[in-house]
Amino acid sequence: MNLDSTCDMRIVEIDLASTAQREGYDRLFEDCPDAFIQQSSFWADCIAPLGPDRPIFLLCRDGERDIAGLPLYLFEAESGNILTSVPQPGPMGGVFSQPGLSDEQIDEAYRLLIGRAIEIAEQHRCISLSIISNPFKNDVAKYEKHLEPTHVFENFTQYAPLDRPIQCSAGQRDNLRKARKFGYTAVSCESHECFLSWLGLHRQRFAEIDAQPLDGSLLENLFCRLVPLRKASLMLLMDGATIASGALYVKHRNIMDVFAISLNSAYSRQGANAANTDASIEWAKQEGCGIYNWQSSPSRDSGVYTYKRHWGSIEAPYYFLTKLFCPEERLRALGADRIRQEYVGHYVVPFGLFTSAPGTRRFYKT
Repeated sequence: MNLDSTCDMRIVEIDLASTAQREGYDRLFEDCPDAFIQQSSFWADCIAPLGPDRPIFLLCRDGERDIAGLPLYLFEAESGNILTSVPQPGPMGGVFSQPGLSDEQIDEAYRLLIGRAIEIAEQHRCISLSIISNPFKNDVAKYEKHLEPTHVFENFTQYAPLDRPIQCSAGQRDNLRKARKFGYTAVSCESHECFLSWLGLHRQRFAEIDAQPLDGSLLENLFCRLVPLRKASLMLLMDGATIASGALYVKHRNIMDVFAISLNSAYSRQGANAANTDASIEWAKQEGCGIYNWQSSPSRDSGVYTYKRHWGSIEAPYYFLTKLFCPEERLRALGADRIRQEYVGHYVVPFGLFTSAPGTRRFYKT
């Protein structure tokens, strides 16, 4: 086979209920070190009870070889169906591809996958199609070219490269000294009982900071399905039988994501979160990850952003690219509150749309 050829490329739609088709998708996914766990069929299982969404997974096939994929989810709603690659919390990634492809193959794969996504959105009378770009590949130009999005929302993530020493701040080094002096025990939790104890801490912590905790069924599904596959770890910092800090981390090959970290406020002055972060970084290195992905923050002025920056994190932009199949006025008439209520856990359009002039195309996290 001529690996530079694009004439034999075509799109195959995957039925996850078919064992053989699912295994084919999973083989490609496992062969792609720079894919995100959120692009996997395992993730589809984890979020299945929440939507409900219908997964529509696409493969780009060159001859008999699968070279690229795009997971999509159809969400049906009274105000209009949507198609998205980014349902539920912690979304990352749209198209993923095999290493070693030529530029021509990659561009053609994006063209074919995005073109089929547009066809599916039109077939299901969707009001919007949203795909997320990859912050570590800078593939936004391919979406601009082939999707021709109506709206683009620029977000950011923070990450730490693991091929060099972590440059944490003096404050974090002091927190680590406090933690070592305190004598925590780091435990990778695998029992359901431990998980439920951490879930209680997660809910308690979010109540303390007056924030909405993550859906417990999502966290439980991630723990129960991904930990046995070594694609997640629930890291607990223990003071005897008490959880001082706990965090759920998810990963695939080169990339580990910090999904949810919760501090027992009684240990806020003993460096518990710092020790948890340090232990998870070591675990990521042992697992062969090259990127410690903190994910996004509410704003650059938030304490969350500052904490990540104190670990020497680097900022990288990524984009939610949305193509509308209805007049913008229809979405404006629905309003932000109704969209929040009707499309829980789903990205429809940038919320800046409702406070900006008609026709505004680009939006930014402030």
